[in-house]
Amino acid sequence: MLDPARSDPSLLHPVDTVVAELLAKATLLTGDEVMVIGACCRDILQSALGHDFTLRATADIDLGLAVANWAAYDELAGALPSTGSTGIRFRIANTSADLMPFGPVEDPPGTVTPPARREAINVWGFAEAFAASLELRLPRAGTIRIPTVAGYAALKLAAWLDRSAYGEYKDAVDIATAIFWYLRSPEISTYIYETDHGQDLLMQEGLDDAAAAARALGEEIARIVGTERLSEISDRWTSTPKHLLYQYMAVTNAPDWPNSADRRRELIEAMERGVGIRS
Repeated sequence: MLDPARSDPSLLHPVDTVVAELLAKATLLTGDEVMVIGACCRDILQSALGHDFTLRATADIDLGLAVANWAAYDELAGALPSTGSTGIRFRIANTSADLMPFGPVEDPPGTVTPPARREAINVWGFAEAFAASLELRLPRAGTIRIPTVAGYAALKLAAWLDRSAYGEYKDAVDIATAIFWYLRSPEISTYIYETDHGQDLLMQEGLDDAAAAARALGEEIARIVGTERLSEISDRWTSTPKHLLYQYMAVTNAPDWPNSADRRRELIEAMERGVGIRS
């Protein structure tokens, strides 16, 4: 079973430092309401899964905060120096950190508007990924949360839909990385070959075990986000530039990751079948 705490300590340290200082300034937020997201989440999962190839670098830390009300978020916003113009970025322990509120403050569901920002932010799937998240034990900050691989992938599908519409395609690499993790997972291999449902997937995918693994990822994404969220993403998925998704799905340093856009398309289409999205 995946244990995020087995990640390289050098990846956990900056998160631990930032969260410890964050919680020291909070009276209305606890560690189990904090979820690491974004590139730090990706790097921790990558390391915990036993992979060490280089991924796209970033210096920022992104945290999702399952706040009960705006008072909990406003307390932090008032105690931390802001940086930039986004209204959600703060300087914490000499590190730039985005604090993304979600949960009861969403209005409508999947959308938040922090007071300092005055502009809505998409937090589609945050609450669902949080509900299915794993414990991440940190030395100083205590136990916080981290999405599962499928939870991370769900958030990246939403990010792709948002950013590809404006010509930004970096999320394709992260989607591909999550698929690669499933392709190389011993647990997923066991599931595909040694369970009845896994064998059904394998047969339905023409004995293509990589496609079966991608489809299994899609099924887990669907289980996590639920029917209502799935209908929202399905409506948008048909209009996304998928030819660009296949093109930009380059996990450069991953061993045996396909260079062919056609093969990447096959993996995405298998994942779509798992999610229940029609190609």
